[in-house]
Amino acid sequence: METLEVLTYFLRILGSETKMQMVIYGIGSIESYDCPRLQLSFAILIKRKFDWIGDIEVFDPVLSTTETNALEALGCTVLKVNEQGRRQAVKPTMFFMPHCEAVLYDNLLQANWRPENLNQMVLFGNSFEKYEQYVSEFKNSVIVDSARFVLGVRRFSVEVGVDVVSDDFFRAFHDSSWHFFKLDPQKELELETLKIINCSTKEM
Repeated sequence: METLEVLTYFLRILGSETKMQMVIYGIGSIESYDCPRLQLSFAILIKRKFDWIGDIEVFDPVLSTTETNALEALGCTVLKVNEQGRRQAVKPTMFFMPHCEAVLYDNLLQANWRPENLNQMVLFGNSFEKYEQYVSEFKNSVIVDSARFVLGVRRFSVEVGVDVVSDDFFRAFHDSSWHFFKLDPQKELELETLKIINCSTKEM
């Protein structure tokens, strides 16, 4: 994350604001599995490293009372309501969503399907490029149905992949990327791209 390219994207999103909120969806059980613990550790380290990262909010329906207490002890706020990933980015927001289901990314993008929202958010999660490659190679209509906005936003996004330098971290971060969006705020974001994707998939 410390590369000049990535930091430049973050600072563009931050603009004149002093803080960027972090929202963590679908982290999993940090008590039971190594991958969620590594992913959460990465999120906490980001906040400690960069003073412009603001409050951290977390939600996963599997979180136990013990896990909730641990997260709160780390300074996080555990959400009580399942937003289904539909939080609108009305201010600079990092959505930290490693290895979530495609439909959760799609819900987030659909809720923010306007330039002024997309331009204020950064998403850490599965590679959207990989989704596109999978659909192209396997012609999987199930993926298309659950990731219409993921596929549709590709033309407006910049994806920066994460290099996993150790086997110890592979399962937690493989095929993960930072996603940044840059759209003309004066233009309405049409859904024609989604229709094209559906049509082309049917022709395959």
